[in-house]
Amino acid sequence: MNILITGGRGFIGSHIVNLLKEKHNITILDGWTFEYPGYKYIHRGKNGLELINGIETTHRLAAKKYRDSLIKNIDIVKNWVYEDINISNNYDLIINCGSLSEAILSQYFQEFTEKSILDSLASLTNKFTCPILHFSSSMSYGTWTGSIKEEENKEPVDLYGACKKASESLLDLNNDIVLRPMHVYGYGDGKFPMPMNIERQASKNQPVNVEEADCIYIKDLIAIIDKIINNWVPGVYNLSSGYQRDKTIIKKYAKDILNFNIETSNKSGPTGKDRGTLDTSKIKRIYNWESNFKNYEETIIDYFNTYMKEQA
Repeated sequence: MNILITGGRGFIGSHIVNLLKEKHNITILDGWTFEYPGYKYIHRGKNGLELINGIETTHRLAAKKYRDSLIKNIDIVKNWVYEDINISNNYDLIINCGSLSEAILSQYFQEFTEKSILDSLASLTNKFTCPILHFSSSMSYGTWTGSIKEEENKEPVDLYGACKKASESLLDLNNDIVLRPMHVYGYGDGKFPMPMNIERQASKNQPVNVEEADCIYIKDLIAIIDKIINNWVPGVYNLSSGYQRDKTIIKKYAKDILNFNIETSNKSGPTGKDRGTLDTSKIKRIYNWESNFKNYEETIIDYFNTYMKEQA
């Protein structure tokens, strides 16, 4: 197939490109620059938004280098999709990963958030007629307790969630697929990678804050994308690996693999409230999909070992 991947230089997008590039003709549409808010700034709680420091810069550049290796030799159109798109419309599928990817930054970059999530998708749906695989977010649910299914209509509590929910209404769910992932993590994340957070907090003798919440490892996400491409069933799907982040496991392997002695503490979600889990029975049933890892611990071992290998 001829596949257009927006945000293909980003964390999720670059891994998808790497998955599909040997089997399909891939084009990347991406407007990332060093001025991209998710790269340039970080939120520091009560201190608000600040420019990234030396530790953060080092980690984010390393993540970019890794992502660049995943998309090597792939054609890239460097443009934002809400601007004039000067590319052909001869695509069999669009995978839309492009947009502001950090919910907490949306409060500081309202116009950018709306344009990158809503205007960009509107441009795609206006120009192209092929099916779209769209990355929404569990933030479209806002906050909740217990397990939540796709059909439950919770209200977002922030701009990011509201934009993600609105973006879904631009799609034709008789032809398109919406994924609502929760906390995607793994090596190559240039926004808020775990080893960066560990090193930064250790340098200040402060605990690493961990939201013990539902999540999905990047390699599990890639596995389900492969199944979706080969068996297209339109609709909306929750997406998590079925296990939760655990601060004691992060502490253990930060010491055993990364050689950092750290303390950990609990953290609430980006909305300031804890959230429940995603009911993923629908995607598991339709795609016969399960995590490639037995538990959260195995993913952290894999993540930290990948990080150490790339640093060598």
